[in-house]
Amino acid sequence: MKLVVRIVVVIVAALLLWPEVPRYRAERLLADANARLERVLRGAEPAATAVASVQAADDAARRAAEGLPPEPRPALARSIALIMTRQPDAAVAVLNDAIARGERPELTINLGRARAALGDEAGARRAYLRTAWAAPSAVGTLPQSMRQSVLDEVAALEAKLRAGELREVPAL
Repeated sequence: MKLVVRIVVVIVAALLLWPEVPRYRAERLLADANARLERVLRGAEPAATAVASVQAADDAARRAAEGLPPEPRPALARSIALIMTRQPDAAVAVLNDAIARGERPELTINLGRARAALGDEAGARRAYLRTAWAAPSAVGTLPQSMRQSVLDEVAALEAKLRAGELREVPAL
């Protein structure tokens, strides 16, 4: 009788956990993508394999997104990989889709980077400003020469807000 109960418990547990299997697989893929990107960005990946590693990271992040549909993390990893492989137009598309599901500073700042890589300086500036509006500390990842001007613009917008002159948040 004890054996039957144990078997039933194992079967019930397996049935309850089964829907989570794709999520665990997606989390492993995303961890792999992030590890690859980190190795390349830190210079720990040999130059001969760096591009292939970034492309593999993009592929892993794309597959992870299938198992983590509402998550912004795969889009962030993909955007980094796409910018690194000189595909900023694809990065913009990935980021726009992710931002439409939920705006986050790490997505909007990467949108600025992708727009800048495309030569869209005005679009990049709007994305950086929107990022700084939501999370001023996020601009710490921008080049030093850009940080203060973005923060100054946020301060000016906040003054307008306090004065009742600002009707909407900065456009993205």
